[in-house]
Amino acid sequence: MAEMEDQIYTLALSRKDGVDISAISAGIPEHPLETLVNGVNRLLRAGKLDLVQVGDQVLYKGVSLSEMELTARMSEEDRLMYKLIENSGNEGIWVRTLKQKSNLPQTIVNRSLKQLETQGVIKSVKSVKHPTRKLYMLASVAPSADITGGPWFTDQEMDTDFIEQLARQCHQFIYAFSYPRHSPGMVYPASHMGYPTASQIKCFISDNRISTVELSTENIEELLTMLTYDGKIERIAPALDLDMGLRPGGGRAGKPDWMYRALRITATDSPLTDIPCGRCPVASRCSATGSITPAKCVYLAKWLSF
Repeated sequence: MAEMEDQIYTLALSRKDGVDISAISAGIPEHPLETLVNGVNRLLRAGKLDLVQVGDQVLYKGVSLSEMELTARMSEEDRLMYKLIENSGNEGIWVRTLKQKSNLPQTIVNRSLKQLETQGVIKSVKSVKHPTRKLYMLASVAPSADITGGPWFTDQEMDTDFIEQLARQCHQFIYAFSYPRHSPGMVYPASHMGYPTASQIKCFISDNRISTVELSTENIEELLTMLTYDGKIERIAPALDLDMGLRPGGGRAGKPDWMYRALRITATDSPLTDIPCGRCPVASRCSATGSITPAKCVYLAKWLSF
């Protein structure tokens, strides 16, 4: 029996997300299912396995020796809090959810959380989605991008300057490859496949050290989506090979690697149109002296006050 339980324990430790009873049965086929279930129950009582509910599926996770030593020093309430927080992973868990799942009084929940935090076992973090909520997770776990906001947030605040600067660099890079350099007034033929992709733009940002924050291809795609909605670029379907599949080297994990083309900047898109002088009907008569001067212009004064 001890040998079988060691096999179950080793199998459960080898699976990061846990293992269900069918996988245990498949991994240890020499023992009948009933015997394996009894072995699993003994390991649960000994604290060597944790039972985890994932949707409708029941999984068993192996508990490492270091974790067993850690939880052995805890009270029953602290151990329950620790397990609930551990199961929350990098998403963290709200104190109200802890109270509901543990069915413990609020005073005991607060005392256990304070004890675990003082010992450095857990930590509290704030979420950009729910700024008023304090979430708890294991001290060794890094919060998910949904909690921190990813690279677009600094100290729980959206870094609009950083976003605008990166979006501008992406737009300039795409524009440089969207039209023939020697004939900027012309357009490429429909068969042209030289438009940049999100992966290539990411390499450009990384190679030129434009961002000190490490960005993923998904982060770049978020910027490109913003530029698309702003009407500055458009997305083009990726090229297909002869077998009607993705072009060689294109796509990530089955996803198409879309190309992006910048929309042409016209005279009406010039930055000068944001200044009153660019649209002023008497701009030709404006000078440093006289009745029409920048110093006396109410429109320019209003624009400068923004």
